[in-house]
Amino acid sequence: MNLENEIVDKLDKIHISKQSGSVEINNPTSFKLLGKGHQGAVFQIDENRCVKIYCVKQDLDRELHGLQLGGNIGICPKVYLTGENFIVMEYLKYPTLFEYLDQNPLDKELTAKIIDVLDSFEQAGYNRFDHSARHIYVVPDGKMKVIDVVHMIKPQPVLLAKKLIGDMGVNAEDFVRFVQEISPKWFNRWVNDPDFLDLMTKVKGQV
Repeated sequence: MNLENEIVDKLDKIHISKQSGSVEINNPTSFKLLGKGHQGAVFQIDENRCVKIYCVKQDLDRELHGLQLGGNIGICPKVYLTGENFIVMEYLKYPTLFEYLDQNPLDKELTAKIIDVLDSFEQAGYNRFDHSARHIYVVPDGKMKVIDVVHMIKPQPVLLAKKLIGDMGVNAEDFVRFVQEISPKWFNRWVNDPDFLDLMTKVKGQV
């Protein structure tokens, strides 16, 4: 049995279901659970690969499309293998932006890299720019990478980065100020959104 067949054989033993909005997992394998969310659960296969198992085929199809679009410009994990209910992809061993900011200051250089991510979303064909800092990975000396791209294409564009700005916490105001200096395009998109002022008031209140 080759390595690919061994992985598929183990994945067949993992059962995931969604009951009352909660994902239930039965995992008799050695694959470590990394996390679960609305679409399914993610397990680590080895030091270089992980697998996301989905409850609904439509979510798999949407995420695979998002991963392929992002992969074309190098902002998503590599996809190694797909099945009826799973995607085996690159396991990112870098800190998330949320984790990184807990240990490092926010400066204009880092903000410029975040802006590059938003520009890359546009280049990839995404139209939802509200991505969480928990799903953006800081790659040393390289382009940041993103996961959880199942809902990156929406019927109407989502320009205001509510989750991203909210995840900045105490850095939120500095972040917006840096964006104003570096990218008037994104700053104007945000400040012209009717929800922007409420968002900033809410963020200040949580600090």
